[in-house]
Amino acid sequence: MLMHTSAKLIHVLGLIAMVLVMAQGQIVHGEVVDAEGLSPEFTGITAADLDDIRQELEKVKNQNERMRDQIDVLRAETQQDWMTEQRAEQIKELVQDVLADADTRASLMGNGLMAGWSDGFFLASADGRFRLNIGALMQVRLLVNILNGNEGDAVREDDRTRYGFENTTTRFNLGGHVFSDTQFFMEMGFGRVDPYGFSDDIREFGTRLYEGWIKQRLTENIAIKAGIFKLPFTREFLVYEGLQLAVDRSLIDYRFGLGRSQGVQMDMALGSIRTQVAFTNGSAALFSLRSSETVPPWAAYRPDTEWSVTGRLEWLLAGEWEQFRQFTSPSHEEFGLMLGVAGTGQSQERDQSTNNPKNMLYGLTADVSADFGGASLFASMIWERQMDPGGDIDSLDYWGLVAQGSMYVDPKWEIYARYEMGGPFNQVLSDPEGSGIDTQGVSILTVGFNWYLDGQDVKVTTDFGVSFDPITGFMTVDQTGWRTDPENHHAQFLIRSQLQLMF
Repeated sequence: MLMHTSAKLIHVLGLIAMVLVMAQGQIVHGEVVDAEGLSPEFTGITAADLDDIRQELEKVKNQNERMRDQIDVLRAETQQDWMTEQRAEQIKELVQDVLADADTRASLMGNGLMAGWSDGFFLASADGRFRLNIGALMQVRLLVNILNGNEGDAVREDDRTRYGFENTTTRFNLGGHVFSDTQFFMEMGFGRVDPYGFSDDIREFGTRLYEGWIKQRLTENIAIKAGIFKLPFTREFLVYEGLQLAVDRSLIDYRFGLGRSQGVQMDMALGSIRTQVAFTNGSAALFSLRSSETVPPWAAYRPDTEWSVTGRLEWLLAGEWEQFRQFTSPSHEEFGLMLGVAGTGQSQERDQSTNNPKNMLYGLTADVSADFGGASLFASMIWERQMDPGGDIDSLDYWGLVAQGSMYVDPKWEIYARYEMGGPFNQVLSDPEGSGIDTQGVSILTVGFNWYLDGQDVKVTTDFGVSFDPITGFMTVDQTGWRTDPENHHAQFLIRSQLQLMF
């Protein structure tokens, strides 16, 4: 098309040139003659021919303009495609550089490190085989104790009321798993060195290791744990300190619960039933089996316990296991019901210097827990027998009952009440006190409320307690806030308020 148009254009241009020459003048026999003097016969061009030439010129002009437009469009499209391809190549190179840099950083961080917040801070590998949970617990309390009395009692008038603030516990914990099947937990911090309160250092604070254990899963249902951990006896002690209902556990649980120890434990879970059996160094919660080491860990050859076995069985009748990690039952929870029973046996090392008989302890406990989604109930009983406690006494029994309940009046406000009673008793001795045994028990009522600023993580707990019976030195646990009654016949009152931070 372009060649045809060009030939035609050349032909037309030739005609135009001829016409222009003829129009200006003519050559006849070597002379120039004016065009006006030419006759039509000589030129052979008529007005119609000129019109045709004009039309042809217009057509050629229009075709040239169209071809120029097409050429411009083709040039623009070609340049645009080239720019697009070039831009795409540049973007690909940039993306490749970014990905390469990300891979380098990921390799330096352990093949894709993940971190963030999921009910606590955590670090984890991309494949989920390794995870580290970071947590803390801080409890700050105000305690006000009022010891009732009469004029002339051993309690001085200006000492009947005591109050003060304390950081009851400040802890830092690390937990998680490695290689998928191996779990671990370490909790260390600042608190009472002797939380059970037999010795003179019951108010001594210091750094201590609360727990430190490794758990290896053998099958889907069986795991072995070794280290320092809570003995699987009372549910009240198994519930973490930051997930209690009241400001602190009951006095009954502190005195007759077994606390923590060091050893090995087997955990087994089969659907709605789970069990724990521990073989450990024993408990110092009831025995005065102390040297300079008042809390775990104890040395392997420490002269206290010859053997100690503790086991617990729990049966989930309704609900989920997870909801019984705490005593409260938020309104969004469904109904849950759980039963628990436990037993323990412990034998003391024989004292070679005096040839005294071995002091042995046997105990049983049972509890029931119910969650109603906005309300909760818990009740437990405990019985223990200490064989050959000393002197002419063959055995000494201990017993205790605890019952508590709660109800939400608002999504952030909860009221609760707890009653506890129990102590040592001996049905054989006609005069237990004459034998050096104080069988005075306790009877305590506590009522209070929880203000959940951010669930259990940030909450304020305040309660008011009254002891209807005097509290003896044997039953006193300083951490709970109750004091020993020197006259052994007075009631007392206790006000506690606690701010908790936990994550």
